[in-house]
Amino acid sequence: MKLKSLLLILFFLYSSSSFSQQSFELQEVKILDSYIEIKLIPGKILPAKISRLAFEIPGIVKKIDADIGDAFIKGDLLAELDDREASANLLRADAKYKLSKLALDRLEDLKKDGFASAQELDKAGAEYDVAKSELELSKIKLSQTKIIAPYDGFIQNRMIDHGTIISPGHSIFEFVDSSSVEAHISIPDKIIDNLVIGNKYTFTIKDKKINSALSRIAPMRIGGSSNRLAIFRFDEFISPGSIGYLNYENSVSAKGLWVPISALSESDQGLWSLYVLTVNDQESKVSRELVELIHIEDNYAYVTGTLSSGEQIIVGGASKVIEGKIYN
Repeated sequence: MKLKSLLLILFFLYSSSSFSQQSFELQEVKILDSYIEIKLIPGKILPAKISRLAFEIPGIVKKIDADIGDAFIKGDLLAELDDREASANLLRADAKYKLSKLALDRLEDLKKDGFASAQELDKAGAEYDVAKSELELSKIKLSQTKIIAPYDGFIQNRMIDHGTIISPGHSIFEFVDSSSVEAHISIPDKIIDNLVIGNKYTFTIKDKKINSALSRIAPMRIGGSSNRLAIFRFDEFISPGSIGYLNYENSVSAKGLWVPISALSESDQGLWSLYVLTVNDQESKVSRELVELIHIEDNYAYVTGTLSSGEQIIVGGASKVIEGKIYN
């Protein structure tokens, strides 16, 4: 009884081994005329807008409401000068304007009754126009004591503290856009000529695929090289300073096929081997075919050789078969 059980176990083990040898993962050969090669072209992600903000008039910095990293929306107050002189000038201009308006109105009434000359009316009108202009200028000067956020953004850098005496045009903040970013990429002429402004292209940024539209292309080459600057605009905000990679798809003419790298075995003289399963009536035979490796992408390789469409290659390669062996 024990001998019978042992024989049954050996029979099942042999049957299982025989079956596993005959079970292959196969891939049908499909010959292509070309393959797509993806080039990763690096570039820097930058804010769509970067501004250096400054006061337009001299003065003493009275107030600063912004620091590095602070975010603001368009119209927010960032900094302010001592505005006492500008406010006093505005009050004086406003009083002069009101007085000239009263004088003009009075002379217009007198002119109707014949008690004022046209010359007197012209002079009053000119004085009114001057007073009105001075009032508008005083309002502008008062507004220039404040720095207002020009758009939604954040402070990248702050150059001064409150109490500082500044001159016109002296940079106070570096302000960057927080709503949109661009990728600035140096691209060879032979590639950039194939790009179309307005079309969407894929970028890889921190292992994430993101679409971006080509916004504009610089007309001149960079520093005497054969590259030109291409600028891509993103719909979503990405942290400025990141490195993005343009996934440029290039069609390469070459007859061949895609196979898993696991199906390849290294051979002589830089060639590689694929194992092909040929089925004839009641039996299957494994043969080896030499191929040339053209391109690798992820876990697949594009190879060329003498294979024909419809043939069956063994995905596991040499580890799964014995060349020339016949499987029933």
